Amino acid sequence: MTTETSHKSADPNIRLTETLCIGLRRRQIVGSLNVAIATAALIQSVVRSARYSTIDELLALIKSVGRKLIDANPKELAAANIIRRILRLIREEYRAAAATHIVSAPSSIPSTPFMGPVTPGLNAPLDHYLSTTQPSHTQCFPHHHLSRQTSLSNFVAMRHSRAQLERSGGGEGYSANTINLFSASAVGKGSSGATTPRVDSESEFMKQSAKLKPLLIQAIEEVVDELESTHEDVAKGAREHVHSSEIILTMGHSRTVEAFLKQASKDRKFTVVVAESAPSYLGHSLALSLSSFGIPTIIIPDSSIHALLPRVTKVILGAHAVLANGGLFALSGSLACALAAKTHSTPVVVTTGQFKFAPAWNLYHEYGAVDFQGPGAVIGGHGNGGGGGVEGVEVVDPYYDYIRPELVNLFVTNEGDHPPSYIYRLIKEAYDDEDLEL
Repeated sequence: MTTETSHKSADPNIRLTETLCIGLRRRQIVGSLNVAIATAALIQSVVRSARYSTIDELLALIKSVGRKLIDANPKELAAANIIRRILRLIREEYRAAAATHIVSAPSSIPSTPFMGPVTPGLNAPLDHYLSTTQPSHTQCFPHHHLSRQTSLSNFVAMRHSRAQLERSGGGEGYSANTINLFSASAVGKGSSGATTPRVDSESEFMKQSAKLKPLLIQAIEEVVDELESTHEDVAKGAREHVHSSEIILTMGHSRTVEAFLKQASKDRKFTVVVAESAPSYLGHSLALSLSSFGIPTIIIPDSSIHALLPRVTKVILGAHAVLANGGLFALSGSLACALAAKTHSTPVVVTTGQFKFAPAWNLYHEYGAVDFQGPGAVIGGHGNGGGGGVEGVEVVDPYYDYIRPELVNLFVTNEGDHPPSYIYRLIKEAYDDEDLEL
């Protein structure tokens, strides 16, 4: 037991993981971007010093680290998002290297001529209407070439011919070219059940997967670079969303919103109204930063949001996490802005990085969805035990608000602009299905 404990303490990755878990649990590391960068740096260190024989062992190791981070602070969804993103990149690098290795590996099976019937359209004569090979004179007429390739009658005739071949000879009606195409992309066993040399080459490559470590580390470094440039990438399209003489309402201090407004001020003249976001009063720091940059800024109490919204032309908010249904978690008080904007038909724009997209549809009623802070700043403590002399009162002070997708008009991300209804598709493209549950 002592030997195992000393071995764990000597492993630097275990110490780094425990340090990050403690920081998340004690809220010493706050903010989606800070958590994402710390998680990516930890996984990069784990991959650099990990010892594994197959790629599955490395993926299992990364998943185990991800589960520890999630248990440390389930409210920080960015940690799990980065784990899923890195797992997908590792699989992509492995598949690309494996495909190159299998294609370049020599095959010990001699090629045999194919004696079956030929499918029209693949080996048809040049003057046949199903031929996929065009005569040389058609190169001078590209429009004629495209019309023959995409003609509806050609597709109907091709489907009819293949249906006849399937009824007459089953799977034997495919030409040698089609069989070679399928065999080049598929890796498996033959009809007799014997393992082909292609599978042997893949298993041999799996044993040498540790040699891909430099490529995997480089892929993780690209993720870190993308995270560090998130604010600049989101702010690139600011001038397309902010127009001159606009009055923009925001609240809190989102670094993404700050970079977005500063970039827009280089080409547009507008006024920013910042809600002070009590009890944290983060709006004061944002107002000071914008005013020092030369942007006309007005700071207001949270109670004046609804009264000023008739004069506001746009609401720009930051996000802590974005769900697959298009809803999001934002700083407490953002829901009041979104509801007031909905009442006055004012567009609501959310600026965020795609690393905040979480593959969950609704976390509002699940454990760890909403983060709460101490109510002392709300009820006020003046030496009366922190409760202002009131006993038997339970005060709830949430740190985040859940904003429903119907209250948001547009998400501006580092990968473009998207409506809330398209978020699920972006998540589907960013993560693998097998990593949705770590």
